[in-house]
Amino acid sequence: MAGIAEIFLGPLQGLLSTLQSERHYKDKNTDEALLAIKSALLQTKKHIELGGHERDRAKEYELAELWSEASIKARRANIPFADALNEKSRYWEDQEVWEEDQAIAKGIKFSQIEGQLDELLSSS
Repeated sequence: MAGIAEIFLGPLQGLLSTLQSERHYKDKNTDEALLAIKSALLQTKKHIELGGHERDRAKEYELAELWSEASIKARRANIPFADALNEKSRYWEDQEVWEEDQAIAKGIKFSQIEGQLDELLSSS
């Protein structure tokens, strides 16, 4: 009887181990994505609040990189608004061509991204 149990339990234990490993990997990806999104949000707010009215293209490119990184990490974690984060990166790359209504339609306004981030954080 013990031999039969081992035959069935061995593969099940292997499957359970694999599933736990995949969940850990998914959780790690999600945590990294959420952290990257939050960091991009905070750095952008800091730039806007403390930057004055002078444009700083170097800082804008830095923000574009942060949003791009957040988008890539969000995509790995299957976060639904990863495309909006990529659009936010494109916004900082070439801010002059964006109209207010275009930013709203793309879902890249602070309030839109913060709302989606808050939903993810409260559900995890």
